Amino acid sequence: MSQLRFSMKVAWINVAVYSACFLAVMGCQQAPQEEVVIRPEKTVVVQPTGTSTPRQPTSNESGLMASQKENVESPATQPEQPEGNAGEIVLAGKYRLTVPQGWQRRTPAISMIEYEFSVPAVTGDPRDGRVTFMAAGGSVEANIQRWINQFEHPQGQPASNHVKQETLEIAGTRVHFVDITGTYMESSGPMMGNAVPRENYRMLGAVIESQDGLSYFIKFYGPEKTVAANAEAFRKMIESLHR
Repeated sequence: MSQLRFSMKVAWINVAVYSACFLAVMGCQQAPQEEVVIRPEKTVVVQPTGTSTPRQPTSNESGLMASQKENVESPATQPEQPEGNAGEIVLAGKYRLTVPQGWQRRTPAISMIEYEFSVPAVTGDPRDGRVTFMAAGGSVEANIQRWINQFEHPQGQPASNHVKQETLEIAGTRVHFVDITGTYMESSGPMMGNAVPRENYRMLGAVIESQDGLSYFIKFYGPEKTVAANAEAFRKMIESLHR
């Protein structure tokens, strides 16, 4: 009986040893498969590319990107047109014409004036000529009469002797010309008072007639010789009118 029990214990020990070896062998064979699944470089393959961490730009690239962003979000505004030489201008946002070379742009004396230019005086004249551009209401006739009333003439001479008028159609728009000579009562200040008499003056005016209630008035006045020397240039400027 004792011999039988000893034999059975040996048998159970052998079974346990064989089982442990079998499991160890099986575990050693399956381990590589488990590494393939959990190995980090394998999991990266299935990571969507859109969720990867974005690359941080270098310092040079950051500067370029900031410069590009600034240019896109904060475009440079157009600087105000400075005083200087003449060129094409836009009147009331719809009329275009070319101002003669040599005329110098100036800051308008009052806010109602859209553009203002000075015309260099010819030899012998005491001061430069002045050109103003502005929109205004009222009838064409009333405004031309206001220009005529700014001049005084020798006693006994009617104003009509010193005024010439003409109406043309330019670029489909009626334009009224006026030419006045005499002593010009030049006013200044916010209320256009303090009139100063300017003898031997001449004014060339043009009224661009509009149907929307606001006509456009262009006035060139100064010493007679200076205005006469630039009369043809003024006429060509008005005839260059287009939209």
